[in-house]
Amino acid sequence: MGCMGGGPRPFYATLLDMPTLTPEARRTIEAEGQRRIGWGAQAVGLGASRVQQALAANDASAFQRGVSNLREGVQMLESGTAALRAVEAGTSPRQIALTWFRDQLSLPDAEAVPMPMATGGPRGLSWYHLTTMAFLVAFLIGTLTLQYARMRRIAALAQRLAPASPDPTARPGGPPSPGPSAPPSGAAAPQSLEQPARAAIAAAPTASPAPSPAAATAAAKRPWTGMLRTAAIFPETPDVKTFRLVNADGGDIPFTFMPGQFLTVSAEIDGTTAKRAYTIASSPTQSSFVEVTVKREKQGLISRYLHDKVAVGSLLEVSAPAGVFTFTGAEADSIVLISGGVGITPMMSITRYLTDRSYPGDIFFLYGARAPLDFTFREELEHLQKRHPNLHVAATMERAEGTTWMGSLGYVSKEFIARSVPEITRRRVHLCGPPAMMEAVKTALAELGVPREQVKTEAFGPARGVAPGTPAPLPVATPAPAAATAAATTASAVPRVATAEVEFTKSGKTGPLAPDQSVLEAAEAIEVEIDYLCRVGICGVCKVPLLKGEVTMEVEEGLPPEEKARGIILACQAKSVGNLKVDA
Repeated sequence: MGCMGGGPRPFYATLLDMPTLTPEARRTIEAEGQRRIGWGAQAVGLGASRVQQALAANDASAFQRGVSNLREGVQMLESGTAALRAVEAGTSPRQIALTWFRDQLSLPDAEAVPMPMATGGPRGLSWYHLTTMAFLVAFLIGTLTLQYARMRRIAALAQRLAPASPDPTARPGGPPSPGPSAPPSGAAAPQSLEQPARAAIAAAPTASPAPSPAAATAAAKRPWTGMLRTAAIFPETPDVKTFRLVNADGGDIPFTFMPGQFLTVSAEIDGTTAKRAYTIASSPTQSSFVEVTVKREKQGLISRYLHDKVAVGSLLEVSAPAGVFTFTGAEADSIVLISGGVGITPMMSITRYLTDRSYPGDIFFLYGARAPLDFTFREELEHLQKRHPNLHVAATMERAEGTTWMGSLGYVSKEFIARSVPEITRRRVHLCGPPAMMEAVKTALAELGVPREQVKTEAFGPARGVAPGTPAPLPVATPAPAAATAAATTASAVPRVATAEVEFTKSGKTGPLAPDQSVLEAAEAIEVEIDYLCRVGICGVCKVPLLKGEVTMEVEEGLPPEEKARGIILACQAKSVGNLKVDA
């Protein structure tokens, strides 16, 4: 029953029972002092070893344990050394104990002289108390000032990280869309990124006074534009490469972005400036580089230029960031990422970011490709799935003959989604891929009962034209009389052989406008400069006021509802069969 008894008395407590320094007491104290020095040295050695191992393994808890060992070892060394010094000085055991206790508790010497500030203050308070209170008040004010500055810095950083333009389904009052970039040099850039097709109407100004151009083109943050250096090129599949870009001057990349946003690459090709938007595939947690994964398209100027001409060390002109197809983990407690082909790139940025930040929610990663050879990032996804139990990867191939593929076959269908994602009706869904694939998946999601507002989309592939009159525009008030509006509606049914005119009031130019031609394309044809980035209706850079007429827009993701109500249009999406007047 030995465990029921009390433990041995602490060393310094036993010294209180020794009134004088007898030879026996001297031997006891010297032996204990030597023993404490030995224990302290061992503890310091153990602590130093643990600290080195913890630093090498980046283990915070092990590092803390090592520091504790070091602290205990130093205390043992100090107490042992103090005991030996006291014995040599002939100090009584009781005084040795009292001195040790006083040092441990940081108590002043009993014979210490009172502080001169202890008395003499107003209202019966000592100057020491008044000085202490004044110091605490100053410290509190300083702390509050630092906290206020910190909150302002956080707010500024959040604004920099905000999407280029607010999601129409998001709450109003979001961050502004990005401002204009450098004017284009004239040639229309090929398109690689777009929202799914949907009809939209840009209302011309009402009979009330039209807003000024400054008010109509809302002030917005301009994306960073400059040169990045190609640091590495990684082949992903036979026709897909990843380009790692770094700051040409060294250090971190000169902009911040959110997972799912895109950048725009510009290049002079055959005397013409071409631009192409590519979603960033890397995670925002990697601040030293940014990566884009590009598929070589036979008709793609920029993609062929990147694959055939760009090498390690090449400089690329980049504008970034832009786009609202983002997910940081704060928007929902789980996420379903569905992609096809090279549409996997924004999903990889989101997945890399969430796993880097140890996102606790479930991540369902669904992917469709033509064949296993075209499964981009397959090895990395398998690795991430092994490390993160909340990441669930499911892939399906259109064909797998002659391969070792043992997974699903076919398209990303309703059945494939249902067996891959439990309780999908309550989850947020991000969808990106070729337009045909996206239309089929949206239909499948609707049949599975997923609310439309929970599905966020971004499409890859060439832009699809929609006749301005299909579907027919909703009636809107314009400066033109009602008869003109009726005529425009009737004209919408005419085949795409009619032409109209678009007048650019600020430039003083007028040019022809074909039914399947956007206002931006018409402007470029007569050398009217309208800023743009993505050319697919997402970034919102090409917003201009519509002063007269009616337009339809296939994609209006980059246009907030309040700006649309004021008569603002996206030049890259706006089409019409009637005459237009635009403030550009």
